[in-house]
Amino acid sequence: MSSGSISFDRAAPYYDRTRGLSEEALSRLIPMVAAELPRGERILEVGVGTGRIALPLVREGVRIVGIDIAAEMLSRLREKADGAGPPLAIADATRLPFADDAFGGAVAAHVLHLLPDWRNAVSEIFRVVRPQGVVIASRGGRTQSGEWWNAIRREFFRAAGDRHWPPGMDRIEELDEEMASRGAVVTKLPEITETKSASVRELLALLDEGVWSACWSIDPDTRRLAVESTRRWAVEKFGDLDERRPLTEVLGWRSYRLP
Repeated sequence: MSSGSISFDRAAPYYDRTRGLSEEALSRLIPMVAAELPRGERILEVGVGTGRIALPLVREGVRIVGIDIAAEMLSRLREKADGAGPPLAIADATRLPFADDAFGGAVAAHVLHLLPDWRNAVSEIFRVVRPQGVVIASRGGRTQSGEWWNAIRREFFRAAGDRHWPPGMDRIEELDEEMASRGAVVTKLPEITETKSASVRELLALLDEGVWSACWSIDPDTRRLAVESTRRWAVEKFGDLDERRPLTEVLGWRSYRLP
């Protein structure tokens, strides 16, 4: 029976190009995450994907075991690891194929918003992580000083029919409440800010390509029409579509110590 969890098989060829973190951001993120995790114990990464978090953690000495429902994403990870990657398994986050208390901790980065039954995934994490273990999680970045980016995305999805998104957890605060209700101690980790620039035309091209999972339920014709409508709106709103505009993303992470 399907859990409704969203597979990223289709995104494997372009995932690292569109979701990758800069070396500077990784240089701050990975040591911070590694320091929270119990040393020497096995750590489960739920939704390991292409290994953008797992492979740097392995290089930091963290004993990662990764699961994902997307076989193509795991294949990409193995190619990148070139024989030095973590143990991997194809599995759904809501039905983990591990014994109780099998891990000292877990990482769930940018995955719970893709799971309609995300609370059941949290139950599974509680089951396979030992008492007093640590869970590290992130919903993903939020955009600051880039209201133009958010405005264009809102206009695109409005033109495409205002589809409901995400199917799972929307805000990291929802996970804070859920974990606290189960007796976990919630710690907000220092935010990591990444500043870059982009143009309106580049964003429209990404929407036209449908690289984000929020676009996948939109049929290609509807997507193209929505992009054209958004392009006309953006010319009136912003003018030059090729102008480089600031884009600041704030990466918020949490550490949860289980009871």
